[in-house]
Amino acid sequence: MNDEIKTLSFPAFSALSVEVVKEYDTQVECPKHGMYNAHVTVYSDGDELKTRCPKCIEEEEERERAEREKARKIENDKYCRSLNIQPEYYDKMIWDYEPKTFSQEKAKEAVQELINNRTGKLILLGANGVGKSLLASIATKSLGGRIYTMYEISTIIRQAYTQKATKSEMEIVKELANLPFLAIDEVGRISNTEAVQNWFSFILDQRHTNKLPTMLTGNLHFRKNCPDNGCPKCFENYFDDDILSRLREDTTIVLMKGPDKRAGQNFKFFAEPEEKKS
Repeated sequence: MNDEIKTLSFPAFSALSVEVVKEYDTQVECPKHGMYNAHVTVYSDGDELKTRCPKCIEEEEERERAEREKARKIENDKYCRSLNIQPEYYDKMIWDYEPKTFSQEKAKEAVQELINNRTGKLILLGANGVGKSLLASIATKSLGGRIYTMYEISTIIRQAYTQKATKSEMEIVKELANLPFLAIDEVGRISNTEAVQNWFSFILDQRHTNKLPTMLTGNLHFRKNCPDNGCPKCFENYFDDDILSRLREDTTIVLMKGPDKRAGQNFKFFAEPEEKKS
């Protein structure tokens, strides 16, 4: 048997050379947009290449942009729902928050710092409409995890004691304690029971130990800033000493003041006209 490797040679095929014969500009009719200026290139094989209608190209690019934006919005909305963010904040980012006061500017800076560092605790307190929930949602969107109101967390935990429960209270609380980020909105909106103190203390303790970023917001103030020297809206009323001790470590607190951004939005008021006095 011959072990030599034989090389088979094939006749070479020469490529057909196609050259540009001439180029010229002319008027071409688009069935949709009418006449337009076109550049025509004629090749030696008889083919002609005309530039397309610029309005057709523009419309096609706009459709593609709209389709990409629609797909982006679908994915963004799906992501925000998974984080429990409210629909009004789906498209909001940190640069969309426009501070009107010094404290609002500091709150925005503190949220940006929390996002950058991915650790620590941030507490935003202040009246309604100053942007607390918006900033908490922005942080959640950037860091992942979840945002819940105090009422939502309390409801989720109570469901552990129903017949259809699939998780125990401890399993639920541990999940909250180990989220990559947890924002608790509307602190102070539910009764300050022993059960609430217990799960709140456990969550904060675990998150502090594991250096997981946490954010609290509420329509509250500290007792030292209370105009009445103590009232139901004092922050200290809602937490025992153990929780307050945890909140003093690695925490930024901003007492926010500013105009209510919701005031006057889509607000209508009707009343019977006053009768004229005779």
